[in-house]
Amino acid sequence: MVGAITETLDFWDLVELSGYRNVVTTNFPPAVSIHHGSSDEKIVTNGVAAYYVSENGLPDEKTDRARQMLERLHALGDWAAGEIVERHRRDEERLANGYYDLKPRLTVHQMFVRRYLKTHTGSSIDEISVGTSLSISEVQALTEELCGRGILVVSGQREARYELSASEQARYLELE
Repeated sequence: MVGAITETLDFWDLVELSGYRNVVTTNFPPAVSIHHGSSDEKIVTNGVAAYYVSENGLPDEKTDRARQMLERLHALGDWAAGEIVERHRRDEERLANGYYDLKPRLTVHQMFVRRYLKTHTGSSIDEISVGTSLSISEVQALTEELCGRGILVVSGQREARYELSASEQARYLELE
């Protein structure tokens, strides 16, 4: 049973206080209130959910309080809170298991070159430039960087031709 309301919170302020990344966009964020009752409640009126979080067990520190409230909203079935909490959990897991160290992170333009060469193996700088809509000088710099990182290899007698390295080709095979 919902007790006396002690505080009403803006959902976006709650997310900001938590320090979690906001990964949702919604025109109708959930209504969140803290109450004196003994348990968390979800009350749906005319199809709109309102969430009442019990103040029992909520920490005093603002960040921890906001995080626990998002967890409780998720437990009550709120989609927006669930997306934010689950994204945070996934990011924490990836950070802990070294996911971000497993493969090199590429810039957008480096990805353009790599993707182009995946389907157009043995292309020249000019061909890559046309195929990716990047300038020749930028493609030259990008191919040098990618060769230095072991992502591309150079072949060709007269004109340099580029293709994915054996390790990059193997990575694509693993993903397919």
